[in-house]
Amino acid sequence: MKKILIVNNNMHIGGVQKALVSLLWNVRDRYDVTLLLFYPGGAYMDQIPPWVKVIHAGGFYRYIGMTRNDTKTLGDKLGRLVFGGISRVISRRLSVALMGIGQRKLKGYDVGISYLHNGAPRAFYGGCNDFVLRHVDAKRKVAYLHTVYEDIGANTRSNRAMYARFDEIAACSQGCADSFIRCNPELAQRVRVVLNCHRFDQLRDLAQQEPVCWSEDKIHILTVARMSYTKGVDRSLYALARLHTTTPYCLHVVGDGPYMDTLQDIVRQEGLSDRVQFYGKQKNPYGYMAAADFLWIASRSEAAPMVIGESAILGTPILTTLTSSARDMVEQPGYGWVCENSQEGIESAIGELLTQPELIRQKKAWLQQQVRDNRQALEAFDACVAEPIGNLPK
Repeated sequence: MKKILIVNNNMHIGGVQKALVSLLWNVRDRYDVTLLLFYPGGAYMDQIPPWVKVIHAGGFYRYIGMTRNDTKTLGDKLGRLVFGGISRVISRRLSVALMGIGQRKLKGYDVGISYLHNGAPRAFYGGCNDFVLRHVDAKRKVAYLHTVYEDIGANTRSNRAMYARFDEIAACSQGCADSFIRCNPELAQRVRVVLNCHRFDQLRDLAQQEPVCWSEDKIHILTVARMSYTKGVDRSLYALARLHTTTPYCLHVVGDGPYMDTLQDIVRQEGLSDRVQFYGKQKNPYGYMAAADFLWIASRSEAAPMVIGESAILGTPILTTLTSSARDMVEQPGYGWVCENSQEGIESAIGELLTQPELIRQKKAWLQQQVRDNRQALEAFDACVAEPIGNLPK
């Protein structure tokens, strides 16, 4: 059985961490897996499978894995401030090099996997690529991509040189792969699409544990997202305010974040209080997802959101703006509809869909009849950790 070391920053709630948990649960009896965390904390810690060995980094790597809320002591507050400052003023590369002082070399692994991508050169984020290349002695090394490479300021000389040292780059969607290849065409043969796994039975069980019942006399639209500018919830609200339709509807918004006050102000200003409901952060949003008529993603930019697969598993269609992975994740498999990524495109798509409730019902019925599994995702993962597919010099 191959020994695999997977390196990630922490287990706080986030798309990368959720995808990691699902992967760990799906590779049981296939690999001997050790998970190394920079900071061994976060809400998903208790969801790590018991057969996965969990270790944490030495040196000062914990600081790049911590959030501000994790720093309880004066030493941690100062440490995070110092290394974060070095990243912002000089570079993350120098900061990570200094954090690695005292970190011993980890040996005896067949594969070392960096599960979190690097971002902009001065962003205090990532570090997993550096760690695997510097501190892991493995026969094969893999770097994951959970982002649109062009959108996060990652297309730099230092990042290109770093990715060239990995045997493979595992992109979680075709859109993410295409973005990376546009920036690094010389590494195209090393890029493989490795879809995120899902825990199908668990999702259905969670939806049934906390069922949500809404009235049947209106269309129920659901948005599940972090309340930030990028997620575009403000565009949804302005679209609804300009909507002229006789179809009764309600937009249900699950999530929290720095943009929440702004969104609530828009609701009040546009007179939408009777048509928009905020629920805040929900540990289990799947009852809402199963009850909705369709999931609405209005993002200005997206990589490969886990919520798309989760919604499809629960039989709820998706309407999304055109982002990097929208076509291959929503349109091509038939999970829903893709609209132009603009205010006008959003208003047109929402208005058109609300006039066709039968189309929504048909799509929902079709999704509920589909059988899904992780076969494609696991086959790609198996290939990713197998023998090299390219012959590029390191």
